[in-house]
Amino acid sequence: MLSDLNFTAEEQDAVVVFPESVAIPAEDIACSLVGRVLSSGPLDGGRVARLFRPIWKDNKVQTITEINSNFFLIAFASSSNRNNVLKRGPWDFQKHWFPLEHADPACTIHDYAFRYTCILVWIHNIPLSLMTEALSRTLGACIGKVVMTDSRLEDGNMGEFLRVRVSLDTTKPLRRCVMLSRSNAKAILCPLQYERIPIFCH
Repeated sequence: MLSDLNFTAEEQDAVVVFPESVAIPAEDIACSLVGRVLSSGPLDGGRVARLFRPIWKDNKVQTITEINSNFFLIAFASSSNRNNVLKRGPWDFQKHWFPLEHADPACTIHDYAFRYTCILVWIHNIPLSLMTEALSRTLGACIGKVVMTDSRLEDGNMGEFLRVRVSLDTTKPLRRCVMLSRSNAKAILCPLQYERIPIFCH
């Protein structure tokens, strides 16, 4: 039935818009993020705003506006404030993932897919001789797009696991391990542990 649907000539007439006369100023969008709490049902938007305002610092957050059910526009005082919030993610509300993206003045709320999240991953069972940032990047690339590595170097000691921050595609199952292959040696199974992982199965 939908394939037979046609718009009338009147409905197809385009409305000419001069952005500078009706649009929100570009500088107001430049320091903003959009986010959606991925919950199976609607949440109290005011409660979400009241929780995150003090966490993100009242003097750095200008407004947190619920535009649609569970969908928010967050305006910051500066782009550095906005970027700091992105770096400190992932965020969640009552364990439900609260993904954030840069606000794009050309996008509607339906254009945001919220497909990727940055998360810290611990890579266990690494031989001591291979506890390096180089291997952390190599293995991290098997999990997702590497954002940064954490050397945690203290007197040359990397600790008992490698730690890497990656951008994960949340439409794919979480990877549980990576296999570390070495020449003339048995491959090693390296279990993965995700830090502060929220619920994003919705």
